[in-house]
Amino acid sequence: MKKKTKTVIGVILAVALVAVLVVVGFMTYLGITWTNNHEFGEYVSKEGPWGMTATWVSEDSSSYLVCKKENDEPFAKVTAYFQGVDGWQAYELHGRDRIAYLNTVENDTTIDSTSGNMKFDGTTFTITDLDKEIFGTNEFNYVITDKEFSPD
Repeated sequence: MKKKTKTVIGVILAVALVAVLVVVGFMTYLGITWTNNHEFGEYVSKEGPWGMTATWVSEDSSSYLVCKKENDEPFAKVTAYFQGVDGWQAYELHGRDRIAYLNTVENDTTIDSTSGNMKFDGTTFTITDLDKEIFGTNEFNYVITDKEFSPD
């Protein structure tokens, strides 16, 4: 075989090896990220708003999370209330991995939905990346409160 042919074959093999390593590395990254996000979601479901009956309040009291867990249910039903121009607006709050979903529900039908990212450090539950036009800010930080809340 000629030297030039060996060089071309070597370059092709090197490029193929690099391509395989990039794909394997990316797939590994996706697997680790998915696992971390899923574990975070399980942690928030048990230790955060979905794991208890409690009321959480935002720093400026413009938003509340009301969590009601029935004895036979694995997760609490969480309703998020946001102070709006027309009074308190209620949203069903659901979470999956690191995403918080806020749904407007009427007669058991979701009529509108928006989402943001969530964080939880054990004491403070945070929803970020919300639509500022809808909520007036793009982030809410909640802590458990012993104050009673009623949207009425």
